[in-house]
Amino acid sequence: MPNIKGKIYSKVDDKPIKGVGIFVSKFAINRMNDTIKTDDNGAFLYNGFFVDNYSDLRSASSMIQQVFYLNNHEIYKYIDVKRYYNKNDYNKKDTIDLGIIYFENLKSIERGSVPE
Repeated sequence: MPNIKGKIYSKVDDKPIKGVGIFVSKFAINRMNDTIKTDDNGAFLYNGFFVDNYSDLRSASSMIQQVFYLNNHEIYKYIDVKRYYNKNDYNKKDTIDLGIIYFENLKSIERGSVPE
């Protein structure tokens, strides 16, 4: 899983949103120790992980989560980063740059439906 970076912006005023929490399920193999928060510029960086051999990747692939959940003042959204990026080099790059992501354009999810 490559590193993922991007910037979360508000479509309302076309400005970055500070403090958006980004996380995956705690049961995913690529879970984060702490929720990532966007900085003053709306930027975030998820440090991916790499496996040493193909057999490790095959056994882990079903537990790797490509869906990231975002929380902005108790409004929850989600993004499938692999589909959003939508290029063939996803697993060949060290870092995937998603660019500017508008929070309002992401799909909503009810708080009770967000996986732990």
